[in-house]
Amino acid sequence: MLNHLKYLFLFITLSACSTSEPEIDIVCEIDNTPDYILKWDISPIIDGNVKIYSSTDPQHFDIEKDAIAECPISDGNIRIRINQDIARKYFLLRFDDQYDRIVGTRSQKFNNVQNFRDLGGYKNYDKKRVKWGMLYRSGKIDTLDNESIWRMRNLKIKTLIDFRDPQTFTLPPANLKLENIIHMPISLYPLDVLDEKINNHEFKRGDACVFMQDLFIGLAKKATTTYKSMFNQLLVPENYPVVLTCNYGKDYTGFAIVLILSALNIPEETIIDDYLLTNQYLDKRSINMNLTDFPIDTQEAVTALMTADERYLNCAFKRIKRKYGSIQNYLEQELNMTPEKQKKLQEILLQ
Repeated sequence: MLNHLKYLFLFITLSACSTSEPEIDIVCEIDNTPDYILKWDISPIIDGNVKIYSSTDPQHFDIEKDAIAECPISDGNIRIRINQDIARKYFLLRFDDQYDRIVGTRSQKFNNVQNFRDLGGYKNYDKKRVKWGMLYRSGKIDTLDNESIWRMRNLKIKTLIDFRDPQTFTLPPANLKLENIIHMPISLYPLDVLDEKINNHEFKRGDACVFMQDLFIGLAKKATTTYKSMFNQLLVPENYPVVLTCNYGKDYTGFAIVLILSALNIPEETIIDDYLLTNQYLDKRSINMNLTDFPIDTQEAVTALMTADERYLNCAFKRIKRKYGSIQNYLEQELNMTPEKQKKLQEILLQ
């Protein structure tokens, strides 16, 4: 009798597992051909084919039309050739006619712009994902050339939130046709003092690491009014799509994205991974400083300033958790992001 019950329980367990939705992770890349390369990983593995549909609007796909491509799920990847124009492409992948996933390229390259990328696709603890084409992070966008202006206009961005201090803030090109340009300056340190130390060779790598750790702690302590105002803008559905910027899209913007993803209930590991992507998408050679004749330790210091290092972010995390107990408590107590407001933000940005 006990054996029968054991096998019955095993059968019920396996049946439940077999009907649950598999974990599907997809990456979309674009090469110099340019072709799109879609890669996927599925657990547990399922049979059947994957059908691919394309759209310039990540919220609308015409699945009544024939798929642009199809292949066995077991292939794990496919190369897509699409006529290139200024329109950004998104893809809907339908696995075994049952499971749909939407994906786009994480980063889109614009001339004279650093570190531009889409926050779409990140999965939260409730297995909901950030919508593609709604929220972007970037370095400054005021030096776009004409081609890039038209390419960025195609993203239909409505709102720019710029965290640069008054010393470095300039308006973006009028041809971008942004509806809202919101300057929320964060000034935690005098740039001219930092520049003077670098130019006088008085700034070493160790100084840079301490400076960056103090900067992120300072953002958590002293920039709360700014980030509270940011959330007020992000809670207005009509403001989207939104791009957040600072000089390199790394520090002020980086911490802003940490707070937003936290409010969306995204795992901390994913948040850190996104922060570290700056090292992939920020070209340090573009820094407007001629360091060739500088001592090696000064060059290393500047490199440390321009690097996204997990230790910098962890300093802010530790300070927040020590004082507030959790990031969620910090959001609620310091930034007025109540559970109701977080739910509203999730309704806007998650699917």
